Amino acid sequence: MVGIVIVAHSEQLAAGVCEVALQMAGGVSVPVLPAGGTEDGRLGTSFEKVQDALDRVLEQGYDALVLADLGSAVMVTQMVLETLLPEWRERVRLTSAPLVEGAIAAVVAAAGGGDLENVRQAAEQALTVSKIPELGVSPSLPIEMPEKAILEEIVDLIVPNPTGLHARPAALFVQTAMRFQADITVQNLSQGRLPVNAKSMMEVASGGTAWQGERIRIVARGKDAREAIRTLQALVESGFGEMEEAPPVPSPLRQPEQVLLQPAEGKVGGQLRGIPASSGIAIAPVFQYRPLTWHVEHRTVGSVGAEITRLQKALEQARQELLALQQEIALQDTQTARIFEFQRMMLEDPVLTNMLEKRIRQQFSNAEAAVEAVFKEWIARFERGDSELSQLRAADVQDVYQRLTRILVGAEEINLLRTLPHPVVVVAKDLTPSDTACLDREKVKGICTVGGGLTSHIAILARMWGIPAVVGLSEQVLEIPDGTMVAIDGESGLVEVNPPQEILRHYEERRVQRTSLAAVVLSQAHWPAITLDGHRVEVFANIGDVASAREAVDSGAEGVGLLRTEFLFVNRTAMPDEEEQYRAYRAIANVLDRRPLIIRTLDIGGDKPLPYLKLLPEANPFLGMRAIRLSLNHPDLFQPQLRAILRAGVGRNVLVMFPMISTRDEVLRALEALEQAKRDLEQAGIPYTREIPVGIMVETPAAAIAADLLAPLVDFFSIGSNDLTQYVLACDRGNDQLRSLYQPLDPAVIRMIQHVIEAAHQYGKKVGLCGELAGEPMAIPLLLGMGLDEFSMTPAAIPYAKWLIRALSLTEAREIARQALLLPSAAETTRYLKEVLQVVQEADRSSSQSYAMERAD
Repeated sequence: MVGIVIVAHSEQLAAGVCEVALQMAGGVSVPVLPAGGTEDGRLGTSFEKVQDALDRVLEQGYDALVLADLGSAVMVTQMVLETLLPEWRERVRLTSAPLVEGAIAAVVAAAGGGDLENVRQAAEQALTVSKIPELGVSPSLPIEMPEKAILEEIVDLIVPNPTGLHARPAALFVQTAMRFQADITVQNLSQGRLPVNAKSMMEVASGGTAWQGERIRIVARGKDAREAIRTLQALVESGFGEMEEAPPVPSPLRQPEQVLLQPAEGKVGGQLRGIPASSGIAIAPVFQYRPLTWHVEHRTVGSVGAEITRLQKALEQARQELLALQQEIALQDTQTARIFEFQRMMLEDPVLTNMLEKRIRQQFSNAEAAVEAVFKEWIARFERGDSELSQLRAADVQDVYQRLTRILVGAEEINLLRTLPHPVVVVAKDLTPSDTACLDREKVKGICTVGGGLTSHIAILARMWGIPAVVGLSEQVLEIPDGTMVAIDGESGLVEVNPPQEILRHYEERRVQRTSLAAVVLSQAHWPAITLDGHRVEVFANIGDVASAREAVDSGAEGVGLLRTEFLFVNRTAMPDEEEQYRAYRAIANVLDRRPLIIRTLDIGGDKPLPYLKLLPEANPFLGMRAIRLSLNHPDLFQPQLRAILRAGVGRNVLVMFPMISTRDEVLRALEALEQAKRDLEQAGIPYTREIPVGIMVETPAAAIAADLLAPLVDFFSIGSNDLTQYVLACDRGNDQLRSLYQPLDPAVIRMIQHVIEAAHQYGKKVGLCGELAGEPMAIPLLLGMGLDEFSMTPAAIPYAKWLIRALSLTEAREIARQALLLPSAAETTRYLKEVLQVVQEADRSSSQSYAMERAD
């Protein structure tokens, strides 16, 4: 049976609705419980009252339907639901049905024996049934819509990208929704959540987020609803531009904590284990960081308007501070700088600012007291979430709360991490994004925290700055006295507290070795990748715009092995014309000068559609109309791109590459399309490069197996190891349940790669690899030994990859490959290659590298 809970701002209203509804139960005992008003009887919503009512219904074995009157009542109810045990949460539904009519209909349906879904549907249909007859309109007759009816558009979508509708994708979704006048909501159907305001960062982050594979519903109402839905649909289906990014690394299982010991001399000592968040060795005394806090005085204000103005000025100051901080971080890493995008959008969120202003107006509260009440409510809501991403949002909200409070109380901005007297390992319960961004990177040698995970802001920023970090430690770490010597290993997650001299020496030797290697790697970033016995390979970069092209050159890239042209086509409502594409490709080619630039034609399709292309829905878009298949079927899309590439190649070293080739016929058709583009440019008298090398991406098993048939048709191959791995192993690389199966070092995958290299070399054609495997250190000796000619990777990985190649001889690499290809599993291959990498790293080969360079010169 189903019980009903009525949540209202007024205690009397909730009780009255329950009384009216129970009269309709026809003598059947249906539990209908009120949860109205605050604990002291005032207007408002009480978390405890809602929780108590739900507990009473659920403890009796009933399912529960909850009806709520206003927005904050809905929010409080959602907060209560998030605290329930999973098995209880599944037995509760929160409905958007009208309070009185919905309660009546729900009680009638429950009395008739309806299950939870029947009762919910009855409640939500109540307004149509009960109100329309009163207006004198027969519900059995069609209702004529007024001439200026509000346009409503609805679309249901599956979230495709690995990170889902979280963090940066959520921010991008909200920013896109805000461009339209229509009222827009987003709803997670898979989790049974209520719709939330798509223009509110806070609501989307707390109630509208969705994981990969979950179904969401977007509803837009207003004159530009159709355009809004079309644009948001394209954004979601494109995976927010993340479909080619690596799936997020799952947090490892926490290793057992080792208890701090108390040696005889009374000093704290022993070991602690946490989550390894940023690799490296750090040895330094502990600095226990405890952030400054400010006392918030609660007072009644005389002028509400003046207090709201004061709040708005504080919000603007906080926005400007965050913008400056974001710009500072962006000078080093634009992706990492997006950490602060959520915080800036929070300060502009109409839902949050309205809550703050409403509290000031209704309670004549001073601004800092309003900030304290509202922000603590949101922090608690996120902290009750059961995911690391929810905890991440809580840290963001806490950070903004501290910043706003400091501004409002008039305190000076002082961060103890900026003014450290000597090198330290910072120990803290947690670090906010602002704390981490502001630390003195010369003095902070390592970070240890109780909070955080591999995807936390602490971990991201620590990795960017090369600071060893261990997170997820027990609270015992907070008991270590200031000044206690510690040694931390950011690779294993081990923290040695007050270690003996022999352990300190061991850590110091490892630290010196790593530091020396890092210095050598960076100083030699622009050296060519020549093995100890004189074999040269090329190390290229994967890029997506002009900025990453500059980063590639600065990192020592000898060319670009993959320019993703999708950046010109996604997140827009009209196709880029030939001129726009030409200017973009030419700008990148100019940055590279005479270095090779391999431009991949558009790799987009059913999994990331374009709103200006009429594509049919596909049950399996990854095997559908995408990449070269789409281009060949849309000459209006393909020809302008080919002409732009040909024009950009004048006086530059530009190559063209076709993605997702499966058959020989596709290659021939693509080559004919290229010739047609040349003829059109010739006829128009527009300069273009007449001799442009042509390659294909080998990322389907069909292309790999038939490599010997395709090689005579083209000038080079580029292996896309990401897609090749998922197609060879028949597993979706974004599916968390298949993460253990998606292994690029699986024998089937590396044997396929070996076959492609051998087939191409039979015809004297070069082979590159532009998937993640190319930049994986332990895979580099294997690929080198298999005969790969060109490695293409993210710019940051290039200096180390080139050093590693120079530390090997081709003879050694071939033996490594021979041994690896004999191993029967990905696990054994990985173990073997890790051992090889460790041996290479620990060997002092600097003199041999210098000798090899001299011989090459």
